[in-house]
Amino acid sequence: MTHRFRFHVPEEDTWHWFELTDTGRVVRQISFRGPAGVPVVAAEAEELALTRQACGDWGVQLYEVVYGVPAREPVVEPADARTVDRRAFDVAWGRARAYRQCEVRHDSGPLPVGTRLTGTFTVSPWGPGMTGVFVDVGLPAPGFVDALILLQAGCQWPAEGTPAEFEVVDLRVGRSHPQIRLRPTAVPPPAEPWPRPGPR
Repeated sequence: MTHRFRFHVPEEDTWHWFELTDTGRVVRQISFRGPAGVPVVAAEAEELALTRQACGDWGVQLYEVVYGVPAREPVVEPADARTVDRRAFDVAWGRARAYRQCEVRHDSGPLPVGTRLTGTFTVSPWGPGMTGVFVDVGLPAPGFVDALILLQAGCQWPAEGTPAEFEVVDLRVGRSHPQIRLRPTAVPPPAEPWPRPGPR
């Protein structure tokens, strides 16, 4: 069983929303700051734990860039807290998650948007032209190039093992392994093969 509540911290001008188990363990946290109610936290404890298990402290830093820094347990329910029903919490959760994923530029932490990385195209489980292709960038999380980026360039699909330079365009963190969204910094002319970097 879980229960949900929210409370205001005037000195921060922040409303904190918590979903807790009966033992007081945090399940989800949302925090809205300022008169506009800007979402600054939308974190799920189990999701964060899975990210830590997959990628260690580096992954936790990525998670906190995307979803904000949650309160450290234990959380004590204040006497003036207001009860929140499940539906209201879920609506607020959906709004906060969408904002943190889509409206926030993830330009801090260990891998800011705009970072240049070198890597190697690896396997595309869906086949050429479908969905996208994974990239090994030598980090705990895999890189991924969306198929649309490659199709718009009109170039041949890169073969497995092709090296290239990439730019970080987004971070995706969820219950599965974190993913670094990338775009190649240069693509070959239409219908031409991928060039390999020249001798160093």
